[in-house]
Amino acid sequence: MGFARRAAGVLRARSVELRDGDRRRVLATWGSPGRGVVPVARTLDLAEEPSATLCSPVPSGVDVDGDTRALVAVAGERGAAAWLEVVWSGDTTLDPRTAVMLRVLARTAQLLLDRPRSATPLVDRLVLSGAELLAELALTAETFDQLLGGITAVLAPLVDGTSVGVAEMNDEGYLQALPGSFGASAELVASSQVSRTEITTAAAAVFRTGRTMLANDPRTDIPRFVEWVEGFGISRLMTLPMIVGGRPLGVVHVANKPVGFTEADARLAERLTPFVAGAVAHVHQRLELRRRERVTAVLGRAATAIASGVQLSEFAPFLEELRAVLDCRTAVVTFLAEDQPRLVAGRADPAVVRRDVEFLGEVDIGSAGIRSAMSRPRAPGELGWVTLHAPILVDGASRAHLAMLRTPCEPFREPEQAAVRRMADVIALGWTTDRYRWEQAEKARARERERIADDIHDRTVQLLFSGKLTLQRLFEQLDEASPARPTAARALSLLVRSEESIREAIHHLAPSARPGAGLGTGLAAVAEEVGQQFAADIVLAPGCDTGGVDLDIRRTTALLAAAREAMINAAKHAGPCRVRVDLDVTATGGVVLRVADDGVGFPARVTPGYGLDAVRRRLAEHGGCLAVRARPGGGTEVIVSVAP
Repeated sequence: MGFARRAAGVLRARSVELRDGDRRRVLATWGSPGRGVVPVARTLDLAEEPSATLCSPVPSGVDVDGDTRALVAVAGERGAAAWLEVVWSGDTTLDPRTAVMLRVLARTAQLLLDRPRSATPLVDRLVLSGAELLAELALTAETFDQLLGGITAVLAPLVDGTSVGVAEMNDEGYLQALPGSFGASAELVASSQVSRTEITTAAAAVFRTGRTMLANDPRTDIPRFVEWVEGFGISRLMTLPMIVGGRPLGVVHVANKPVGFTEADARLAERLTPFVAGAVAHVHQRLELRRRERVTAVLGRAATAIASGVQLSEFAPFLEELRAVLDCRTAVVTFLAEDQPRLVAGRADPAVVRRDVEFLGEVDIGSAGIRSAMSRPRAPGELGWVTLHAPILVDGASRAHLAMLRTPCEPFREPEQAAVRRMADVIALGWTTDRYRWEQAEKARARERERIADDIHDRTVQLLFSGKLTLQRLFEQLDEASPARPTAARALSLLVRSEESIREAIHHLAPSARPGAGLGTGLAAVAEEVGQQFAADIVLAPGCDTGGVDLDIRRTTALLAAAREAMINAAKHAGPCRVRVDLDVTATGGVVLRVADDGVGFPARVTPGYGLDAVRRRLAEHGGCLAVRARPGGGTEVIVSVAP
């Protein structure tokens, strides 16, 4: 059957020799082994070779010619019955895929050695052995690359094909080549996607009909996919259906037989394709289960970190873990609040990651649904891409979104989409926790400001008030002609101004909106205080006591500070007047406050005071704004708007 030649073709080796247990007699050979046999034999520890599994590493070394040699034991009843020795030109690293192929070929060589003692035809024994090897690979292969290497080594001795590829139907209706197909690069394999509707291709035609197809001149037989045929180095092709439990799973390609494939080759290969399909399905399930376990672990660590007090600003390592598990190039969390920086995780160089972030940031983050977009590869080596966007919802409102970019274009399966949604929920929990901690800190700061304001009011203000009364009595006792009277008047004026300034500072330190107090209650307190302090006529419209306003502490505090500033300005500058305060709730839950007076108004050119500028800055921090305008017929109106 030309075992050595077929093995050399599969392994892409310079030579293959099958020797007896003492390594003296050559049982089968192909190619030129060179002269470095003995040196490498002396340096390799082969004691445990007969008991090695299909996925165990293979001993190898570099001989005196600088070539790479590998030795694999062919098991017998008592240790090694023979040795399979392979030579590659130059210093070649044996990857796990090659190791699997070597061990599968060694198992096949055992059948050749047992041939004289068996009455079963060799072809039947090759099929039976191939089925057993594929079953073992289904349980032991760690990657699709290893599995494809094993499938290649199983089919090669049977039909003399030196290269094998497998394409599996994905969730988007495309036959995607599995890693390791034809021994090609990861980029080339990833770009091989064929729509099930492309009936002019061997893969789609076989998948749809369930019948094997031979293409001994693929450049002519498959003209629309010549680029991939050339890229994979295919000269002859046999494509067989993979069916599991009556359901089509994909196709198997066997390529590059030295002469054309025949119907007899097809019948032989069809005896093994059910086992190939079973192995592919089993490895797929094992790898998917392993990925799900890793995803669950990542999500568990992320949720535990949030519960332990880790802030979102420190969340990037967990985002990086999810990106790596889902094999994405970039992951980005973009927040609705512009002052909150993005969270970014990426495996590419920084320039590529920056472009990815800009690309992913173009999505409307206010969207409430999970969405995906993709661009399929159109040429060999072109990777394409696929994105997944999940909203981060808090109380039904979108606060941010999580975006994942995967390249090559491998659609996100439902379990992966569920994982991204769960991570979005964890981030939403983190956002809520950060918000809660901020509000608690804000309440603590407000309480501390109130304590300071209370101390100033109860001590400093009272001392100033007592001093003012004492000085006022002294001033009243002075004669009109007393030279001390002007000095006493100035001192009394300074005390009055000092008291007013300190009271103003107290109100800025502790506005009337205490944590937990309603907006209506706060407005009433501010109006009462300003009215008493400046003897102003301030009226609250009926809507000001509404209970339908639901603002957080920050917005409530900013709104009441603005109301107080507007009332004080009216009392100070409008002259004898009446001040009216109106409060309206918008359809979206925002608040519009109006403070209007019927006083003298303000000049056409006026320089804004510090108080209003400070109020504007504080409102802007919380999405609010302030406007001042003259009222028709006289007076001034201050309009304050605060978003929900």
